[in-house]
Amino acid sequence: MPVQVRPLPVAHRPLRTTGPRVSRVTDHSALHVVGMHGMGDNLHQRAAIRQLMLTRTVYLETPWPCIYHDLVGDRLKLIKKPTALRTQAKNLQREESKYDVVAPPPGIASTRVWYSGDEVRRAGGSVFVAMMRNVGCILEGADFRLPVPMMWRADLRELLDVDRITKPILVYRPLVERKEWSGCATRNPEIYAYYELLQLIRPLFHVVSVADLVPGVEWIAGKQIVADTEFHHGELTFEMLAALVQEAALTFCSPGFATILSQAVGTPSVCVFGGYENSQSFSFGSRFAPYLGIDPINPCTCFSHTHRCQKTIDVPRAMTRLLSYVEECLHGYDSAAERRADARQLELAFEAVHEPKRAGDADLANRVRAATMRR
Repeated sequence: MPVQVRPLPVAHRPLRTTGPRVSRVTDHSALHVVGMHGMGDNLHQRAAIRQLMLTRTVYLETPWPCIYHDLVGDRLKLIKKPTALRTQAKNLQREESKYDVVAPPPGIASTRVWYSGDEVRRAGGSVFVAMMRNVGCILEGADFRLPVPMMWRADLRELLDVDRITKPILVYRPLVERKEWSGCATRNPEIYAYYELLQLIRPLFHVVSVADLVPGVEWIAGKQIVADTEFHHGELTFEMLAALVQEAALTFCSPGFATILSQAVGTPSVCVFGGYENSQSFSFGSRFAPYLGIDPINPCTCFSHTHRCQKTIDVPRAMTRLLSYVEECLHGYDSAAERRADARQLELAFEAVHEPKRAGDADLANRVRAATMRR
């Protein structure tokens, strides 16, 4: 008989989805879970761990202890996950005191959290669904949301005086490439489109750009903007980053952890896709927070580092979708004065977008950007 997992309270109840289910375990037997390395994967992984903890004591290998801060206890023990990956190794060292044990008890069952490109395609393009099916978990009630403690917000305010910022915050991830993962160039969206879409909405926000750059190791690819605030040298711990994203009105990013983190803390996000995968990758999390995925005209799901994916984006159409989405996200923003100013700028932008135009109007981007700059 399958385990009947009581759905967790969520704003929008997940749809019932078929797939492998967790086998019933009558005792609280232990399970060693070899988790994934990525920050985004670990956020998704929270849902699987929560389900496995219903029937077992879980010993989880992870380089991100803080992502499980609310789950650690009698039923979840954390184990160091050694890694040569730069960001993960740095966080593992910083949080070394938060690990419970150095190794799982001998002789216990073991499983690995993983997914492949083929498995994602079979799961309708969803990375999360592929991951959950591989671990034998169900999708009904699956929940990877992350509570953000007040202490994390206090730590953030040591670097950023959020209360003095007069516009809604937009967390921006510049396009980066890094030496330790060759897939960045394929995965990144078309540089021109990414830049133009950000510039369209930039006047409405206080832009905070976040990266962890090291010359020759990780660097910004393509056109670089000068943000209102920059944290480009790894100044933000995971806790501060989670608090920042929760404070923000919007996240603007390419595929990666930023979209999943935004969904986990309830912040609307815009993710612009290039090659490698498409917007279905992060579709499951849209039940937890608004999500706009902008795909190329011919989306790809090759999950290959070397495929020459067609990244061309219909920029005029993307701009129209983006403006409508941002209008919805800013509706109900706390500051009435800012709401009025934002609404006027959006009105001007919409006037430009809805002017008579032919498909592929090359001047549209310039006219829309000029409209948003007018007062």
